Amino acid sequence: MAAATRALAARAERFEPAIATDPASRRTWHVTALVAAALGYAWVGGGLRPFSWPAMVSTTLGGLAILIPAWRRGRSPASVRASHVGLVAWTLWLIAATGWELWALSMHPRSTHPTISSLLDTVVETHPGRSVAVLAWLALGWWLARR
Repeated sequence: MAAATRALAARAERFEPAIATDPASRRTWHVTALVAAALGYAWVGGGLRPFSWPAMVSTTLGGLAILIPAWRRGRSPASVRASHVGLVAWTLWLIAATGWELWALSMHPRSTHPTISSLLDTVVETHPGRSVAVLAWLALGWWLARR
């Protein structure tokens, strides 16, 4: 019996621990868990009825899950200064998009003159489409929070 116990103990010493202890493996595990949580959240959030209380609570929780770590991280100085060219380019793009939306909204029929929101309605009318939109919203929020 003692020999069997010693043999078992010697065998157990040769195996690596089940939980990775090096920082790279731990970081990989955290990233994998974060991606899995985001995919699960997007799938569940995409399955909720639009403009309902559960959808509002889900959106609020998703936004807080991104904003709270960003607030805790603190404010860091901007790595790139804003340029006047960039400001003008973004302003012109927003004016063009708003102008298109208002023009298309005033024209009829909607199939001939679609608004941005009516174009997106065809994408997000299905559960997978809404889930992809939620995932894109999460990714954009994460990217903005990390800047």
